[in-house]
Amino acid sequence: MPKARPPLEVWRHIRHIVWKRDKRRCVKCQKYVALKEAHIDHIESGRLATNALRNLRTLCSTCHALRADHRHRGMMAKAIALGIIPPDWRKQVWEG
Repeated sequence: MPKARPPLEVWRHIRHIVWKRDKRRCVKCQKYVALKEAHIDHIESGRLATNALRNLRTLCSTCHALRADHRHRGMMAKAIALGIIPPDWRKQVWEG
């Protein structure tokens, strides 16, 4: 995540813009995602990342959990427990 999160109302507006720009679909698997279920992912993550629109994309919960990013390890464990991703998730991890 970037160093500073924008205020909640600003983030909600950004989420909506990114989701509409991405045609309400996960940019990885192309599945339609409702706004309330959409994960707005930082393409470049970490302390140097920004909340600029060019650094954000819409992902479904499965694709977000399976993204190869060491910052997502906790998300993977939760996704396995909830049945969002299968126990053999390692072969489905993607870079990008």
